[in-house]
Amino acid sequence: MAANTSLSSMIRAVGSKRGFYTSILSSRAVRPAASFNLSTSTCRLFSAAAPTNFAASPRRSSIVSLSTVLIAAASLAAGAAAGFRFSPLELYTGRSAPLPAAGSPEEAAFIAAIEKELQSSRVVQKMRATEGYVERRMWADVPQKYLDSGFLSGSLRGPGKFAVPGIVFVNEEEKKVVSVIHCGRKVCGFPRIVHGGVIASLLDECLARAAILPLPAHTAVTANLTVNYRRPTQADQVISIETEVTENTDRKSLVSGVVKSAHGEKLAEATAVFVVPKHYKLQSLASM
Repeated sequence: MAANTSLSSMIRAVGSKRGFYTSILSSRAVRPAASFNLSTSTCRLFSAAAPTNFAASPRRSSIVSLSTVLIAAASLAAGAAAGFRFSPLELYTGRSAPLPAAGSPEEAAFIAAIEKELQSSRVVQKMRATEGYVERRMWADVPQKYLDSGFLSGSLRGPGKFAVPGIVFVNEEEKKVVSVIHCGRKVCGFPRIVHGGVIASLLDECLARAAILPLPAHTAVTANLTVNYRRPTQADQVISIETEVTENTDRKSLVSGVVKSAHGEKLAEATAVFVVPKHYKLQSLASM
């Protein structure tokens, strides 16, 4: 009854303001089957049928809530499995399928599949069609003894980590470098998320490639590195790292870079300062 009275009062207020309220409305409660004349239009506010009970039963609410949760969970699992090749079981348990044994034919097939994915990636195809860039492979001319002792080139090389060397596109005139890399499933912090330290290491190395371009010595060391993480980097995908020199002298380069997913989403940003030491002679990094 109180709700009907409030509704009647509300209609009276609106009708008075707009100038079409008629005297048929009274302060009495509105009956469910009543009809009201508003100016020349007839507006039936309630039907003659019994009022509908809008209060859902607790049992029905629970069923609807459970169905919503199950549909959302299934959609998330299916999307992740399709986008990043993880099965729903792997997502639930946090465990990945075992990697092939070292030196086995299965390992060779696994590495070949990663190489194919890297070569056919959208960003590689785009960079190959962009003028002014020279294509190289990471660590192609680095002596094996330095590769083995390196963090990315040695400790993190292999299936499930960095199975194949990345592809690098260098534009010396514009002092820009784009590196395309496949990150495996064994370089994670949280399950399925590439470790932030690994992202920082990749940025450090890729920023250095750009930093040395204008330096006469073609070598430098990191003096400062600042990383801002924008999104989690999903493992087992191809990522790109775009870097460019923003300012430089003969002994110092200021560089900026951005990490992007296979779909072009911005994952992390970084700025860095690289300097040439005055009292140390370093090996050239031009071939790395």
